[in-house]
Amino acid sequence: MTIEEIIHQYGSYIYHFAFRLTANSIEAEDITQTTFIYAWQGLTQLRDEKAIKKWLRIICYNEFKQLLKKKNKIYIDRYETIDDLENDAQYCKDLLPSPIEEAKMKEEVINMRNGCFLAMTKKLTLHQRVAFSLVDMFGLKIDEVAEILDMTPKAVKGLLYRARKNLDIFFKNHCYFLDVNNSCRCKAWIEFLQDRNRFQKKMKETQAIFNNHKQHYVYDEQTRQKVLNYYANLPFSCPNDDWFENIIKIIQKKA
Repeated sequence: MTIEEIIHQYGSYIYHFAFRLTANSIEAEDITQTTFIYAWQGLTQLRDEKAIKKWLRIICYNEFKQLLKKKNKIYIDRYETIDDLENDAQYCKDLLPSPIEEAKMKEEVINMRNGCFLAMTKKLTLHQRVAFSLVDMFGLKIDEVAEILDMTPKAVKGLLYRARKNLDIFFKNHCYFLDVNNSCRCKAWIEFLQDRNRFQKKMKETQAIFNNHKQHYVYDEQTRQKVLNYYANLPFSCPNDDWFENIIKIIQKKA
């Protein structure tokens, strides 16, 4: 396959993979572009076309690690302003119908809910977020993630368990869609947009609540399945075809 064919076939896949790793659209674009440039440079070394997807994933993850080194990345991301949360929510607009009937609501409420779910993955430790994102959001197998992270399958299962537990605890006690008796309402958050100071104060309180290691949590299968269902169906946008064509032009100039 030519690099043009590879980009056309796997461009969206690699962007989605990078976005799961970074939870940031700009960083995902940078990593995607660099991934295909390196793929082009090493294309002659590829012996098995059936391994292209796996090969691209490895390049992409290595670029993600390089990004962390350059940024001296801390293991927990935090939202500093309301604009950060609003920008993340923009990547969750094209929602497919949810299989959970109670999740049907007005578009702005859907966007706010999806932004909240995406934001909560950023509250996990880096390795928890990567394990959870690649297994439960991206659909990779434990063994595949273990190879990517250079860990044992047992270690990945441990990360996945802790990530799921952290999310379960938070959403079970706070999200209206998992329990109608919970106080948090997407509609209320939207109203807070009229007063950003109040919204930011509430967000800081929410961040503090997310530290759940001292809480006594009792596993609840219904909560687990609802949380995983929401994450499995989280939509997000992707750069348009022109953006991928631009990568091809960059590579052609280097050729």
